[in-house]
Amino acid sequence: MLNQALNHLEEWLIATLIAAATGLIFIAVMHRYGAGESIVLSRWATAHGMTWLATLSMTVFTFLSELDLSWAQELCIYMFIWMAKFGAAYGVRTGIHVGVDLLVNRLPEHSRKHVILFALLCGALFTGMIAAFGASFVKEMFHTGQQSNDLEAPMWFVYLAIPLGSGLMCFRFLQVSWFYYWTGELPHHDETHVEGVEADVSPALHPQPAGAETKAAARKVSPLGVILILAPILIFAMCLAEKFGVVLLPHWMRAATVFALLIALMLTGIPVSIALGLTVMTFLFTLTTVPIEAVSMKLFTGIEGFEIMAIPFFILAGNFLTHGGVARRMINFATSLIGHWHGGLGLAGIVACAMFALVCGSSVATVAAIGAIVLPEMVRHGYPMHFGAGIITVAGSLGILMLPSIPKIVYAVSTNTSIGALFVAGLLPGIMLTTMLCIVTWWLARKRDYPRMPKASWGETVRTFRESIWGLMLVVIIIGGIYSGLFTATEAAAMAAVYSFVIAVFVYKAIGLKDVPRVLLRAANTSAMLLYIVTNAVLFSFVLSNENLPATLADWIAAQNLGWVGFLLVVNVLLLLAGNFMEPNSIILIMAPILAPAAKKLGIDLVHFGIVMDVNMEVGLCHPPVGLNLYVASMIARMRITELAVAVLPWLITMLGFLVIVTYWPDLTLWLPRVLGMH
Repeated sequence: MLNQALNHLEEWLIATLIAAATGLIFIAVMHRYGAGESIVLSRWATAHGMTWLATLSMTVFTFLSELDLSWAQELCIYMFIWMAKFGAAYGVRTGIHVGVDLLVNRLPEHSRKHVILFALLCGALFTGMIAAFGASFVKEMFHTGQQSNDLEAPMWFVYLAIPLGSGLMCFRFLQVSWFYYWTGELPHHDETHVEGVEADVSPALHPQPAGAETKAAARKVSPLGVILILAPILIFAMCLAEKFGVVLLPHWMRAATVFALLIALMLTGIPVSIALGLTVMTFLFTLTTVPIEAVSMKLFTGIEGFEIMAIPFFILAGNFLTHGGVARRMINFATSLIGHWHGGLGLAGIVACAMFALVCGSSVATVAAIGAIVLPEMVRHGYPMHFGAGIITVAGSLGILMLPSIPKIVYAVSTNTSIGALFVAGLLPGIMLTTMLCIVTWWLARKRDYPRMPKASWGETVRTFRESIWGLMLVVIIIGGIYSGLFTATEAAAMAAVYSFVIAVFVYKAIGLKDVPRVLLRAANTSAMLLYIVTNAVLFSFVLSNENLPATLADWIAAQNLGWVGFLLVVNVLLLLAGNFMEPNSIILIMAPILAPAAKKLGIDLVHFGIVMDVNMEVGLCHPPVGLNLYVASMIARMRITELAVAVLPWLITMLGFLVIVTYWPDLTLWLPRVLGMH
């Protein structure tokens, strides 16, 4: 009962915090513009003899001008920090934290169990250490009596999120370890699950990890399993030997040790966030003299930037849009425009993906929302399933290239680049990729004589446009608000979240008020996982900067005389390789702080570089072994991953050609931000 009460408290807390923060930012924005607009309205009403309206407007103006909401932004930041810390613990319980489990899944059952237990206990060790450091830091803040700037709240209470959240996270790791030791079962969060779509998870579609066929094979001790556990331990031992003077490591060896330990930890399946944190802690304890208090401070300041709050807001907006009936209306509109062409339904799926990507910001959500509707319709109209699944898998990747995009925000935070400029910079490349995918689809459909739909009347087109206009208005809110200066990117994200809630619940009525807590909890869970990675990535960047590694690497790359052409080629190869093993946000958080200084030194614009990284992430989402788009589409299409990996080839090759164009044609990405004065 105690555990169940703790579970409910955890869920209630993070769902309430994300809802309260979203509502507070919305109110603050409305307050800011309400005061100005009410006085304008009052003057207009006076000039037109409408005394009652002028009096009412002045009353509203007086009320709003006397209402002080200067503390709202600071309170929202603190609420998100608490949500991130407690949401990370909830993420351990639900299994949402992402890790590189490619090698672990290939182990026999006996060895796999040892490696997973090692990873879980490493998570408990790290979070337990952070809880202890955080408690010490809170004690120190309590004695100093420091207060926050706007709220004048005691900072010890604000920082209490660190020891409490980390302590709960440590408890969750130990709880999961104990349960796994006795039952062999782990909490499983399936990112490829599509609500409302019955998924076929039979072994035929998703084969079990190697080594699980027989009891004899299951009990076999694998040398790979031993290596996975011993590698990080040996690297840690080498760091300790350096600390106590047993060995003396040159500077380049110390730098190599950081990356070797990070890779070794990630290969054990440890969540990327924990691997980053443990690497930093090892480095700080053994190879530097940086005071450990800096760690506690960075754990807090790493995510207290107002820009980072755009991540949970856009995730929340995307969750409402995915379940809110927006996708179906966009598909109907796209079908009315081009459904009568060769491959019309496939073309409509691509255009619908592009429209949904304009307002969503997630590739997985785009594939889920559009694919769940388009693929059954394509099969019903006589298209082969592999044709439709190949289209949607790749077209769904537009979700992180078009306007709002979580990877773009992560990149902007990592490299101190303008979020608004990155949003706009993806628009023309997104249109070009949409066009290229449509041309390939049209050509294949015409060559194979796939069916065409009857041409829709103008009345039908107008009707479907009217139905989809509520969703498309989000583009105006996001870009119009940022470009006009009405909102910051974070405020635009909050407005988008509130607007998405309104159209999903009250306009389209696709979900009821009783479903809202579930949507809030899912968004908070995903947000907390990403923010926890960001927190530890900030720590990792702090270590790299302290060792001057990015600048050293930039100087070394410049000395190789690669030029910007050769450098971008190397970067593309490196990112495409990384995309085989890691999810996009983790790659950006680790790679961007290292590669961006070198790019800047070679004269490469960081906005252009961000879009190049974004397109590389798109490619990684569309091929095995960790391409999430592939897994989502396979669930919807009931296809084996191997079959789908072949089906996507025409569009995947098109995307690789597009990657070359984006890489070596900077003006494609930079022209629009410059014209709009955003860069």
